[in-house]
Amino acid sequence: MPGIVTRRFRIHNAEQFHEAFSETAATNMYIFISRVSAWDDDNNPPTPTDTIQNTEYDAWRRMIAAKRVQSGDVTFAVPRYNWTTGKVYREYDDQSTTLFDTPASSNTFYVINSSYNVYKCLFNNKGGASTVEPTGTSTSTLVTADGYRWKFLYSVDAGSALKFLTDSWIPVKTLTADDGSAQWDVQAAAANGAINVIDVRASGSSYLTNVGTFTDVTSSTIMDLAAGASATDNIYNDSSLYIASGTGAGQVRKIVDYIGANKRVTVSPAFTVTPTISSTYVVGPTITITGDGSGAEAYANVASGAVNYINMINVGSNYSFANVAITANSSHGSAATAQAYVAPPLGHGADPVDELGGHNVILNVQLSGSESGDFPAINEFRTLGLMRDPLTRAGGVATDSTYTQTTKLNVSSVTSSGNYTLDEVIRGNTSGATGIVVRFANTNLANTSGVVHTLYTSANGTFQSAETVTGLSSGITATLDSTTYGELKENTGDVVYTENRGPISRAEDQIEDIKLIVKF
Repeated sequence: MPGIVTRRFRIHNAEQFHEAFSETAATNMYIFISRVSAWDDDNNPPTPTDTIQNTEYDAWRRMIAAKRVQSGDVTFAVPRYNWTTGKVYREYDDQSTTLFDTPASSNTFYVINSSYNVYKCLFNNKGGASTVEPTGTSTSTLVTADGYRWKFLYSVDAGSALKFLTDSWIPVKTLTADDGSAQWDVQAAAANGAINVIDVRASGSSYLTNVGTFTDVTSSTIMDLAAGASATDNIYNDSSLYIASGTGAGQVRKIVDYIGANKRVTVSPAFTVTPTISSTYVVGPTITITGDGSGAEAYANVASGAVNYINMINVGSNYSFANVAITANSSHGSAATAQAYVAPPLGHGADPVDELGGHNVILNVQLSGSESGDFPAINEFRTLGLMRDPLTRAGGVATDSTYTQTTKLNVSSVTSSGNYTLDEVIRGNTSGATGIVVRFANTNLANTSGVVHTLYTSANGTFQSAETVTGLSSGITATLDSTTYGELKENTGDVVYTENRGPISRAEDQIEDIKLIVKF
């Protein structure tokens, strides 16, 4: 039985994950760093494997420390596409099967401009190149000089840009309350099921048009066209008369009678606001929009007998589907077709997360120095991960801000003036247990005692008190006095994400700005 998992399901999963950080019974999520040992090729780290051994056990054996992710550290995200002149941008199409696919760089339907405003392309001027950067935060459709029509969605504020914006991703959010921003104005003004664009698919031929200023207005239904109008009776019957400017502008009515001798048209129904002899008009084929919504109106521009553009007068509301018919005098004009693009539920700009396919989540956590001693501010790490609700060794679900996870070997009688080498393997001479040195912290001036921060590497058992611990590279020896294990209980909670990277060096005076992209 054919079936699909829709993008809405992916967005739902992203929403559930996002909500986990802020709901009343919040999930405790921790970013962890791990692995000090080099990859076979540090410039090309391997892709993680989702096996029980790797995810449930190895992740814990290599874990150095963990820091809790707070609700303010999380946001939805979409791929970043900078507006660039000369590119043809894809226009929004409610019937497209590939709208949310990862597109070629020149074929995206939304962009971020140089001011960090995000816009959706509603119309691309029949496949023309975009040469004018969209700007402004109006709630109306923005029309640029290159013929493009854009919809402003939201701005990435300075704080969000600093925390979440990357070369490849932009943060996206849908507001739930009025924050005084232009985004809220757009959300509030959005029209459910509006028709913002009607795209001409076939231009047809032999359509008539006339553009001018009325020479006389008899009533709200009868007026005389300009001298250049046709002298043939009834030639404009079934076409439409649109008031382009002046008194009565923005109205369109169907022509039901035309007398060529005095250029007189009769329209039905009557204009609500009667035009005057200063009003300009456009005669063109009638655009009839049918569907399950109401209020959408449009008129056509004709050039050399072909329907060139269809312009929206009113976008209407509450459509879930719409059909467009282009009609005129049956002897003058045929074969033009068009498609109406129905806005998403609630309207363009009402829900940027959904409209842009925001089924990704960015997490940003900063590691500052040693984080109160829990993160060794020396050495490197190569793996980042995310885990849910780990347990503490003392009991209960972890809730503190940070935890250290290395095993600390408290040693004495260290080889005179010796220091274990970072990343070297150490071995207990009696137990045979092995570990990798993450850090060696001397605790006296003579360097004869200290703490060796290690990660276990074998299943040969645990280090034993009073045994000699030898560095297999440095040759340094010491006597093990006691062992302190990591603060989190191994193999608890769920490791839900891992990512391998090249080596990231740590230092006491630096901050690592970690951004994880979780894709659903």
